[in-house]
Amino acid sequence: MAADTLTKVLRENFRKYGDSKLAMREKDRGIWIPHTWKDYYLKVRYFSLGLMSLGLKRNDKISILGENKPEWYCAELAAQSAGAVVVGIFTDCIPSEVKYYLAHSDSKFVVAHDQEQVDKVLEIKEELPLLRRIIYWDPKGLWSYKEPLLISLEEVMELGR
Repeated sequence: MAADTLTKVLRENFRKYGDSKLAMREKDRGIWIPHTWKDYYLKVRYFSLGLMSLGLKRNDKISILGENKPEWYCAELAAQSAGAVVVGIFTDCIPSEVKYYLAHSDSKFVVAHDQEQVDKVLEIKEELPLLRRIIYWDPKGLWSYKEPLLISLEEVMELGR
């Protein structure tokens, strides 16, 4: 099968390189964190399966609201793997602009970077009848939140496992 999609390229590179080569690196507090092709593939796989267990269906829309981080790429490829459509939202958008993207795209899921981005979505959640879940990848500041729509990226990946 030809690697004619990004998800197929990811799978092919996982099979070819596994833990032997790096897919990407990210800098965290001055330290480069490596991510192998195996790491990347398994995160995408488990996140995709977790999204489907939460009800994501083919052609559903999922919005991503966050910084340029490996979690963004993981979320995008996971959604594509499930046959969903991804909508990117700039982090400097105000809540009314975020609402525009979410409402006009019919997004059912939002993947948000951190507390700042989650708060924007929570501020407008009542105006988004299709919204099913807000998935965040940086839990700092969110520990005391009791919102039923919230779930961490790690929890979604655990559902996928």
